[in-house]
Amino acid sequence: MLEEPSSDRPPDWQLAPGAAEPSAMAPSADLPYRELFLAVAEQIPDAIFTKDLQGRYTFINSAGARYLGLPPEQIIGRKDSDLMSPEEAQNTQEFDRQTLLAGRTLHAEMTEFMAGVRREWLSTKGLIQQDGQVRGLFGICRDLSEHRRSEAARTQSEALFRAAASSNFDAFCILRNEPEGLRLLRLNPHAEALLSCTALEAEGRLLSDFPQASFIAPAHLCEEVWRTGKSHDDEVEQVLPRQGRRWFRRQLNAVGDCMAVMVRDITEQRESEMRLRLNERMAAIGMLAAGVAHEINNPLAFVSSNLCYIDKELRRLKLSPNDLGEMMEAITDAREGADRMRDIVQSLRALARGDSITTRPMDLQEVLENSVHLIWGRLRSRGGLVRDYADLPQVMGNSVQLSQVFVNLLINAVQALPQSSGEIRLVTRLHSDTLVRVEVHDNGCGIPAEHLNRIFEPFFTTKPVGEGTGLGLSISHDIIRGLGGELTVSSIPGKGTTFRILLPVAPADAPLDEMH
Repeated sequence: MLEEPSSDRPPDWQLAPGAAEPSAMAPSADLPYRELFLAVAEQIPDAIFTKDLQGRYTFINSAGARYLGLPPEQIIGRKDSDLMSPEEAQNTQEFDRQTLLAGRTLHAEMTEFMAGVRREWLSTKGLIQQDGQVRGLFGICRDLSEHRRSEAARTQSEALFRAAASSNFDAFCILRNEPEGLRLLRLNPHAEALLSCTALEAEGRLLSDFPQASFIAPAHLCEEVWRTGKSHDDEVEQVLPRQGRRWFRRQLNAVGDCMAVMVRDITEQRESEMRLRLNERMAAIGMLAAGVAHEINNPLAFVSSNLCYIDKELRRLKLSPNDLGEMMEAITDAREGADRMRDIVQSLRALARGDSITTRPMDLQEVLENSVHLIWGRLRSRGGLVRDYADLPQVMGNSVQLSQVFVNLLINAVQALPQSSGEIRLVTRLHSDTLVRVEVHDNGCGIPAEHLNRIFEPFFTTKPVGEGTGLGLSISHDIIRGLGGELTVSSIPGKGTTFRILLPVAPADAPLDEMH
C-alpha cells in the first residue's frame, strides 16, 4: 500500500482555484499551459477532477460540480463521503482503490445515482505522479445517460416501426437514394414475399439486386416524386415468378433523400371485377344465343322437311343408278348437316337457359373424324394431317360439345401453321384406367410465354380485331371441365403448340343416356 501523507493540508500540486502555485507545474515561463488546461477543462462537457491520496477533491470543473449539485468551491477539499450517499461514496472509493492498486489508468462503465439522478458513466481514472511518487488521482467521467436514452428510443422506434409494418397487410419498404441506386433500408414481411428473401438478407442491398421487385419503385417515378414533392399513386400489372399475373396498387412518398413505398396486392379484387364483367357479357351472349337459336330453328325446320321431300321424290324418279346414287349421297350429307345444326341449336338453347347437358358413352375417334371433316377445307390448303389413334374404350361426353372443342382446337392449329410444310397431328392414348388422352399438335408459330397463363381467359385474344372473340378456348376449357376432364396447353415459340385433353372413360354399366 502506498504511504499517504499525514498532513490534512491539501498538497501543493492541487489545482484548486486560489491555491498556491503547484510545484509539479512548469516554471513561470510555461504558466500559460496551466491557464490553457483550466480553460479547456471548463469547456469540456465531461466531468474532470483530481483527488489527493486521502480522497479529497483538489480540482473539479464546472461540469463535474453540476453533477454533484454544488458549486466547485464547496467541493474542493471534501471527500466523496461528504458529498454523496454512503453507497455512492463506497462505489467511487472502490474504483479509486482499484486504480491505485493497479498502478495504471483504468476505464469502466458504471451506473450511479448522482445528486438524486440516475446516471450511466464512462469513467476513466489514473495516477498523478511527481518525482516518481504517486501524489493523487485524476478522473474523467462522461455521462452516457442521454446517449443511452437516445439509443433506447431508437431501438423502441425501430421495434414500433417493425411491429406496425408487420401488422400492415400491404408490402412496405423504405429506400434511400444513393449514387449506386436505390438502397433498401427497411421492409416488412409482405415486402419480403415480393423480394423472395428475408429483411435481414435484403436490408442494405440495392433494389436492382431484386429484378422481380423493381416494379415497386421504378427510377423514373422516384425521380418525379423527388422533383415534384408530390406522392405517386397508381395501379400496375406484373407477372411474378411462380405467381403468374398479379395486380398491385402502388404508392410512393418522398421523405428527404428516402422513398417510402407501399404496395397492395389487389389481384383478388381485380379478378372479382373481371368475373362480374364476364358474367354480364356471358348473360348478354346467352340472350343473343337464345335469339339466334330461335331464328335459326324455323328455317332449319323448312330445310329438313324439304330434304325429306326431295329424298322421297328422287326415289320415285326413274334415274340411272349412278345419277341417283350421287344425288342421294348429297342429300344424305345435307340431312346430316341439318341434323348437326339442330343439335347446335339445342345446345344454344341449353346455354341460354342454363340447362344440364346430356352425356352418353361415345366413340371418341368418330367425334374426332367428324370434327376433321368440318375443318378439312381450311386444313388442306395449309398443311397435312397425321392421325395416330389408339384402340380406346368409349368416353362419357356430348358429341356436339366435344365436336365444338375439337373444331376450335383444330382451327386454331390451322391458323398457327406456316404457309407451307405445316402439319397437325391427332394423337389418342389411354392415359390411365379411368382417363383417355387426346393431343392436338401443330408445328406452327407457338404461343409466347407471357400469353400461356392467360390463354383460357375469357375474351383474351392475340388475333386482330374482327378475327377473334377470345371465347373459343375459354368455352372449350369450361366444356371439358364440365365433362369431368382437363384441358392444358404447352408451347415453344417458333416450334409449335400442343393441347392435351383428358376425358373420363365411360363406365361399363353406363346407360345409353346419362344426365351429367
